[in-house]
Amino acid sequence: MKRSSRYALKFATQKKKELLKETFDVFGEHLQKTIDLIWEKKIPLKRYMSSKQIDWMGDLGGQYKQLIYKRADEIVKSVKFKKKGKRTKPIIKNLTINFDERIVQIEESHNSFDKWIILRLPFIKKRYKNQRIEILIPIKEHKHSLKFKDWPRAKSIRLSRTYATFVFEKELPKVKEKGEIIGIDSGYKNLLTTSKGQFIGKGFDKTYEKIARKKQGSKAFKRALVERNNKMNECINKELDLVNVKEIRAENLKGLRKGIKGKFRKQFNNKYQRWVYRQALEKLERTCEENRVLFTKVPPAYTSQTCPVCHFRHKDNRRNERFQCLECSYEEHADIVGAINIASRSLNVPIQECPPDKPLSTEVR
Repeated sequence: MKRSSRYALKFATQKKKELLKETFDVFGEHLQKTIDLIWEKKIPLKRYMSSKQIDWMGDLGGQYKQLIYKRADEIVKSVKFKKKGKRTKPIIKNLTINFDERIVQIEESHNSFDKWIILRLPFIKKRYKNQRIEILIPIKEHKHSLKFKDWPRAKSIRLSRTYATFVFEKELPKVKEKGEIIGIDSGYKNLLTTSKGQFIGKGFDKTYEKIARKKQGSKAFKRALVERNNKMNECINKELDLVNVKEIRAENLKGLRKGIKGKFRKQFNNKYQRWVYRQALEKLERTCEENRVLFTKVPPAYTSQTCPVCHFRHKDNRRNERFQCLECSYEEHADIVGAINIASRSLNVPIQECPPDKPLSTEVR
């Protein structure tokens, strides 16, 4: 089980920030140059090269040379061997660097800060007697990071220009053997709906509408996206009760936003693109892991068209948010019906192709 936490680098002095910026500039410059050389087949594409073989990076430290070449190798391979889409030369933007323990160390602090990040820089300054420079960057714990206080920390650390990301890892706890099984339906208007009739994040579509009113790429737009993600996490943390639950079953949703262009009005498409069904399911899965609850994804086909009482399936059973069975007249909110069907669905039961609509009985007609 892996979790990550970010730490702001804002407590570093101005001089340290300038050295860190210079490090990223040097790293990014050599990384792009290495990608260009590999792309043009002027240097080989292979898993490992010694620092002596990497002679196009000047007097850069050997550890940095290997780190940059390895990163360039991974980036080029990810593009050259992808199955779909154009294979165009990668251009580095918004650089983050994964440092291993050879370059970065973490020490506990005994002053007003909680930890020190000790980072060895890639270049030599004469005034430092030709020694590789090390800088100490102070960081502070926060509410989220304190959750992982007793978790083992991975040796590598991801750094950007403004924050550090630590990865924590421990064994998955044994799942519960007793409890109930509930289904979860992920919707556009209501973030999540349970088979017990609970709406988690009710009226979440208002959040998407707020984002749609912002100019894409603006600061207000980015703030609205952060607010959406925070609200999603808050709803699941506060409203989902897993005390007596041993398993949650959710729809295995994929590609819901593909192919919608031209099907709906532009205004709705703009809001629909902000739907966080994938992030919500990922958050749900993490929450289940932490609470010893088994998380299972099941096929989503026809869950909101099938009556959970008589099992009659028809596309006209559902009208917007209302479900009324045309066979037995069972009536309920469509999202709740979907969640009930998900709860009763097994992962191993194949979903048959939808047959021609079943004729309705004489009574219902």
